Amino acid sequence: MQTFDMTMLAEQSGFIGSVRLSDGLICDSMFANQTCIDAFGVRPVKRLELLLTDVAAQLARYPAGTQAARLTHYRIPPNGSENEPLALELEAIVIQNDHELGDYLLLAQIDELSHMAVLSAAA
Repeated sequence: MQTFDMTMLAEQSGFIGSVRLSDGLICDSMFANQTCIDAFGVRPVKRLELLLTDVAAQLARYPAGTQAARLTHYRIPPNGSENEPLALELEAIVIQNDHELGDYLLLAQIDELSHMAVLSAAA
Protein backbone atom coordinates (compact mmCIF):
# COMPACT_ATOMS: atom_id res chain seq x y z
CA MET A 1 0.00 0.00 0.00
CA GLN A 2 1.38 3.38 -0.96
CA THR A 3 1.39 6.03 1.77
CA PHE A 4 2.25 9.71 1.89
CA ASP A 5 3.92 11.73 4.63
CA MET A 6 1.39 14.29 5.89
CA THR A 7 3.25 15.18 9.08
CA MET A 8 3.45 18.94 8.46
CA LEU A 9 -0.25 19.23 7.65
CA ALA A 10 -1.15 16.87 10.51
CA GLU A 11 0.80 18.96 13.03
CA GLN A 12 -1.51 21.89 12.23
CA SER A 13 -4.41 19.62 13.21
CA GLY A 14 -2.92 18.66 16.58
CA PHE A 15 -0.85 15.57 15.81
CA ILE A 16 2.59 15.06 17.32
CA GLY A 17 5.01 12.83 15.43
CA SER A 18 5.08 11.36 11.97
CA VAL A 19 1.74 10.77 10.23
CA ARG A 20 1.25 8.93 6.94
CA LEU A 21 -1.98 8.64 4.97
CA SER A 22 -2.88 5.92 2.53
CA ASP A 23 -3.22 6.69 -1.15
CA GLY A 24 -6.94 5.89 -1.00
CA LEU A 25 -7.53 8.30 1.85
CA ILE A 26 -5.67 11.08 0.04
CA CYS A 27 -7.67 10.42 -3.12
CA ASP A 28 -10.95 10.43 -1.20
CA SER A 29 -10.13 13.85 0.22
CA MET A 30 -8.86 15.36 -3.00
CA PHE A 31 -11.41 14.12 -5.50
CA ALA A 32 -14.89 15.52 -5.08
CA ASN A 33 -17.57 16.79 -7.41
CA GLN A 34 -16.80 20.45 -8.28
CA THR A 35 -20.46 21.44 -7.87
CA CYS A 36 -20.44 20.02 -4.35
CA ILE A 37 -17.17 21.76 -3.49
CA ASP A 38 -18.51 25.08 -4.78
CA ALA A 39 -21.77 24.68 -2.83
CA PHE A 40 -19.94 24.14 0.47
CA GLY A 41 -16.97 26.42 -0.23
CA VAL A 42 -14.51 23.76 0.93
CA ARG A 43 -11.57 23.01 -1.34
CA PRO A 44 -9.80 19.61 -1.44
CA VAL A 45 -6.89 20.57 0.84
CA LYS A 46 -9.38 21.91 3.38
CA ARG A 47 -11.23 18.57 3.21
CA LEU A 48 -7.94 16.89 4.10
CA GLU A 49 -7.37 19.33 6.99
CA LEU A 50 -10.91 18.69 8.28
CA LEU A 51 -10.29 14.95 8.14
CA LEU A 52 -7.03 15.26 10.09
CA THR A 53 -8.59 17.57 12.69
CA ASP A 54 -11.51 15.18 13.19
CA VAL A 55 -9.23 12.14 13.48
CA ALA A 56 -6.96 13.95 15.96
CA ALA A 57 -9.99 14.84 18.12
CA GLN A 58 -11.26 11.26 18.04
CA LEU A 59 -7.86 9.74 18.83
CA ALA A 60 -7.40 12.13 21.77
CA ARG A 61 -10.25 10.27 23.51
CA TYR A 62 -8.31 6.99 23.52
CA PRO A 63 -5.98 6.10 26.41
CA ALA A 64 -2.28 6.82 26.00
CA GLY A 65 -0.47 3.88 24.45
CA THR A 66 -3.33 2.77 22.20
CA GLN A 67 -1.78 1.07 19.16
CA ALA A 68 -4.80 0.85 16.83
CA ALA A 69 -8.26 2.35 16.57
CA ARG A 70 -11.22 2.30 14.22
CA LEU A 71 -12.87 5.63 13.55
CA THR A 72 -15.70 7.10 11.53
CA HIS A 73 -15.15 10.38 9.72
CA TYR A 74 -18.03 12.22 8.09
CA ARG A 75 -16.90 13.89 4.89
CA ILE A 76 -17.32 17.66 4.80
CA PRO A 77 -18.47 18.30 2.17
CA PRO A 78 -19.59 14.95 0.78
CA ASN A 79 -17.96 14.09 -2.54
CA GLY A 80 -21.14 14.75 -4.51
CA SER A 81 -21.91 11.16 -5.46
CA GLU A 82 -25.33 9.92 -4.38
CA ASN A 83 -23.96 6.37 -4.32
CA GLU A 84 -21.21 7.04 -1.82
CA PRO A 85 -21.93 7.19 1.92
CA LEU A 86 -21.17 10.31 3.93
CA ALA A 87 -19.35 8.23 6.56
CA LEU A 88 -15.81 7.09 5.90
CA GLU A 89 -14.57 4.17 8.02
CA LEU A 90 -10.92 4.63 8.99
CA GLU A 91 -8.27 2.81 10.89
CA ALA A 92 -5.34 4.38 12.73
CA ILE A 93 -2.40 2.08 13.44
CA VAL A 94 0.90 2.89 15.12
CA ILE A 95 3.73 1.44 13.02
CA GLN A 96 7.00 0.97 14.86
CA ASN A 97 10.48 0.13 13.60
CA ASP A 98 9.67 0.35 9.90
CA HIS A 99 13.03 -0.20 8.19
CA GLU A 100 12.49 2.60 5.66
CA LEU A 101 10.21 5.08 7.44
CA GLY A 102 10.81 4.62 11.17
CA ASP A 103 7.88 5.04 13.56
CA TYR A 104 4.67 6.67 12.36
CA LEU A 105 0.90 6.73 12.64
CA LEU A 106 -0.80 5.22 9.60
CA LEU A 107 -4.28 6.44 8.67
CA ALA A 108 -6.17 4.45 6.04
CA GLN A 109 -9.63 3.39 5.01
CA ILE A 110 -10.53 0.09 6.64
CA ASP A 111 -10.93 -1.73 3.33
CA GLU A 112 -7.39 -0.72 2.28
CA LEU A 113 -5.61 -2.47 5.09
CA SER A 114 -4.24 -5.93 5.18
CA HIS A 115 -3.01 -6.17 8.75
CA MET A 116 -0.50 -8.87 7.98
CA ALA A 117 1.06 -6.76 5.22
CA VAL A 118 1.24 -3.72 7.49
CA LEU A 119 2.75 -5.66 10.36
CA SER A 120 5.22 -7.54 8.17
CA ALA A 121 6.40 -4.27 6.61
CA ALA A 122 7.42 -3.08 10.05
CA ALA A 123 9.10 -6.36 11.03
